[in-house]
Amino acid sequence: MKLSCLPVSLFSAISSGQMPLAEWLDFAVELGLDGVECVPPLLKPLGPVDPAEFRRLADDRGLAISNFTGYSDFTDPDPAIRRRDIASALNNIQIALEVGAPSMRVLAGQQRPEVDQDLALGWIVEAVREIAEQAQKAGVRVNVENHTKAFTWTRFDFAMRSEVFLKMLDGLRDAPVGVQFDIANPFVGNEDSLTLFEQVKSRIGYVHVNDVARAGTFEFVPIGTGIAPVAEVLRRLSLQNYKGWVGVEEASRTGRSGFEQAVRYTKQVLLETDRGKTLQPLPN
Repeated sequence: MKLSCLPVSLFSAISSGQMPLAEWLDFAVELGLDGVECVPPLLKPLGPVDPAEFRRLADDRGLAISNFTGYSDFTDPDPAIRRRDIASALNNIQIALEVGAPSMRVLAGQQRPEVDQDLALGWIVEAVREIAEQAQKAGVRVNVENHTKAFTWTRFDFAMRSEVFLKMLDGLRDAPVGVQFDIANPFVGNEDSLTLFEQVKSRIGYVHVNDVARAGTFEFVPIGTGIAPVAEVLRRLSLQNYKGWVGVEEASRTGRSGFEQAVRYTKQVLLETDRGKTLQPLPN
């Protein structure tokens, strides 16, 4: 498996210009990563560079672009707004191609209490299907994530609950859509990651490694210090011969040490997995 990183803890610093993008990419090399994820906060108009420059900076450092991690939202009751978000997600296909990402993340959208769940589910399935079919023609794989909450959102993800996520996947069963599996996210909703993993494992096309201290909290901790079953999920992926990307989603906001801890722990897990062993989480 190849190791990448989504630097959530650095979004604000990079998008504001406090940290040059090149500094993050130099740090990624120092961490020994195979690649990095590209995400809207790092690109214009939210971030400092355009897609071509992002790719050049990564290429110069020998870093692959593992994924384009988008923030689609298809649950707004206004059809014009939904159409705008579909157009934005379709544009993300071109961005993924420009940065050299083989896959892109698509999200269901936000929980909106005023919208009927079955109606919203229909909107989501229709939108994701359209995007995935266009992406497939362009050579980009679309994966939907068991997601919690985007940094720009005011509500949690419509499909955060496993029951809803699985209904969405069922509606997309004949579409070219995979799963971007986040190991920690089910715990935010007081659910079990391994239960969901077993239900979606055959469709996993990308993995996010994250961690939480306890179930029912939307507060991420350095990877390897919480309750997420990182070692067991990666072991099970190895058993099914998964050869794709594993993306460290560093969102603990503990500075460089959080990244160092996350990458060190995940590398140890991958090494032990290759040896047919499991690794216990590190103590707090």
